[in-house]
Amino acid sequence: MKFRSLFLAVLSGLAITAGFTSCSDDDDWDWSKEGSKVEMSENRAFIINEGSMNKNNATMTYFDWTTDQTYKNDLFITQNGTLMGDVAQDIIVDGKNMYVIMSGSKCIYKMNTVGVAETRMSIPNELSDPRYGVIDGNYLYVSCYGGYVAKINKKTMTVEGQVEIGKNPEYIIKYNGKLYCTCSGWGADKRVAVIDLKSFDKATYFDVMDNPDRIIEVDGHVFVQGYGAYYDYPWGELNVKTGEFKELGNCSSWAAYKNNLYLAYSATDWSTYETNTTLSAYNVNTGSTNNAFFKNAPAELATSSVYGISVNDETGDIYVMTTDFVSNGQVYHFKSDGSFAGKFATTGINPRKIVFLD
Repeated sequence: MKFRSLFLAVLSGLAITAGFTSCSDDDDWDWSKEGSKVEMSENRAFIINEGSMNKNNATMTYFDWTTDQTYKNDLFITQNGTLMGDVAQDIIVDGKNMYVIMSGSKCIYKMNTVGVAETRMSIPNELSDPRYGVIDGNYLYVSCYGGYVAKINKKTMTVEGQVEIGKNPEYIIKYNGKLYCTCSGWGADKRVAVIDLKSFDKATYFDVMDNPDRIIEVDGHVFVQGYGAYYDYPWGELNVKTGEFKELGNCSSWAAYKNNLYLAYSATDWSTYETNTTLSAYNVNTGSTNNAFFKNAPAELATSSVYGISVNDETGDIYVMTTDFVSNGQVYHFKSDGSFAGKFATTGINPRKIVFLD
């Protein structure tokens, strides 16, 4: 009996030790070893707040996406001791790095995953303002207002190639071995440029709407949104095999998760400055729209200007960002089923995009 009791005690001890070892493995990430001056959760998210043109007031907000608790100051200046710059346009996560594209300052920051800048790359003058980016292998591809898509080596942060596509390109995606980039021309163009990633030498084109802006791929479907001839924000589906574009409605911001496209349409009457915002979910496989998907949203959201939507791929939760263009933005958090979970303020104006890490 004594031997059996001792044997069970040893087994219990081993089980406890194994449990502590497992927890230790889960807690290997250490924010302080990344050079952070701010205590951070492993489940962290970063918002880029665009700021205003020529104001040098772009900022970054950190929050714990399990609690929505935010660091109340501009994270970038805390981590790096300097202002971020002018117009934060895009943020992209790739492994152990984040890339922030600064349009007005004509630069790209390569950061680690706590927002400490490792490199500040200046964009060559001929490329002009960088806009949006996408990762493929060892390269970051960036649309630039000079009329190019630039191929940037992620390790050296140098331009290794460029393809001219048309004036004032905007959003860019990678799909099925090709890059798709909208050509806005600031209202003078209506095309999507297509570049083969292997050759990266020229572009072919599809016509969509006047002044196209956003482009996104969802479960094998490609959608394009723009300002349109009358600035009524049309959006629709582009068949990349046939080139046919089918307009589906109006939206000014969107984000995707699995087979759903989450849409916001903020229409402002600039004579009265009154805004009307509607939210909906579109199933890309069935072609059906659910106007009642977002539930129990605060009343003020219906009269606020939505500036961006982001989705946490880990949970499916949706974050709708609003602006009044003069004060810190608001973030409205919805669960994956569309139920309202809460809201919080950012640390800057015009919140554009959120990236989530775990």
